[in-house]
Order: sequence, then structure tokens, then C-alpha cells
Amino acid sequence: MTDPYDPPRPRDYALQQELDSLREQEREGHSTPEEQRRAELLERRLRDDEHEAEAHERETRSRDETSEERARHRR
Repeated sequence: MTDPYDPPRPRDYALQQELDSLREQEREGHSTPEEQRRAELLERRLRDDEHEAEAHERETRSRDETSEERARHRR
């Protein structure tokens, strides 16, 4: 799982800002169907980015653990 204390990536930050703006318009009753679809797209994109970051973190951790195991066996 990604560290909640890690700073957001610039792209994710920009997407989140746009999503927040669209959701605010929706709450106020001022959103168009196009804006609603854009908000759904942004939510999916952010969720996919998060899953991708978590998968990358798992792969990196697994690779590091494998490297450590190999190093122990060589000793």
C-alpha cells in the first residue's frame, strides 16, 4: 500500500484538484452531463494510478527481498 505521507505526484494532484472542482459544482447542482462524465473518468484514472503505484511498490519490495536472499546465500 502506498504511504499516505508520501507527497502526491504532480499529475495526481492536478487530477484531484479538477475532480474536487467538478464534485463541488455537482453538489451545488451546476454540473452538466459532460462534467459528470469527466468526474467519473478522473475518479477511474486516480484509482488506476493508485493501483499501479501499489503494484510497482510490491514489485520493488519483492525484488529487494529476492536480492537480499541471494546475498545471504552467497555468504
